[in-house]
Amino acid sequence: MADDDPGEGPVVVKRAAYDAGMKLEAEEKAGKGTAFTIAEDKATACRAAGDTAGAAFWDEVFRFTMTRECVAAGTEIIILEEGESWDYDNEEVIRASGTSQPPSPR
Repeated sequence: MADDDPGEGPVVVKRAAYDAGMKLEAEEKAGKGTAFTIAEDKATACRAAGDTAGAAFWDEVFRFTMTRECVAAGTEIIILEEGESWDYDNEEVIRASGTSQPPSPR
């Protein structure tokens, strides 16, 4: 959680969307637009091509990169690996087997 806003965060994201978002942030630094607009354009292109799975993925990347723009620096990011989900009530990762584990800082 960010120190300046104890009510904010964490940002929860799947590994694939996190990795794609980080690549887009590198493109952003290279002057190719903002990460979230690049993701939005990719989602739009996928929808136009009839690729609903691709559109859903890029929409997820868009939401992640947009969220990163809107939260305070230092807000905790929880990266979910394949088969994991996030229990918002208890603030813990739920493994595919149903067991919980406290979040690890990433």
